[in-house]
Amino acid sequence: ASMLQRALAGLYRLDGVQQAMLFDDSGSLLASVGDEGAIPPVDHAVDVLSAALEAADALGLGAIYEVWCEGKERTMIDVASPTRVVALSGSGGRLARWRHAIDRDRRIFATTPQ
Repeated sequence: ASMLQRALAGLYRLDGVQQAMLFDDSGSLLASVGDEGAIPPVDHAVDVLSAALEAADALGLGAIYEVWCEGKERTMIDVASPTRVVALSGSGGRLARWRHAIDRDRRIFATTPQ
C-alpha cells in the first residue's frame, strides 16, 4: 500500500472514525478508507468546508485551516494544503486524538500527487 493509503488507514483505526478521506480543492475524492459498504460522505465534507470558507470570507475572518462539526455524527476537516483536504467522519472518539493523528501525517496528505 502507498504511504497515503497507510496514513488514511491509520486515521480510520482511530476510535470513532468511520471514514477517512482525502479530496482536492475541486471536491474530487482522491482516496478513502472506511467502513465496508459505506459511501464516503465527501459531498457533506465539501459542503461544510465551502460554507466555512464563504462565512470566513464574508466576515473577513482570514483563512480556514480546520472545521469541526459535532452532533450525533462528527466531522473533522483539515486543510492540509491549498489543494489537499483531509476529512474524518464518524461518531464518538476524541477530536483531540483525531487532530493529533492528522498533524502527524500532514506532510503525506499535503504532498499527494494529482
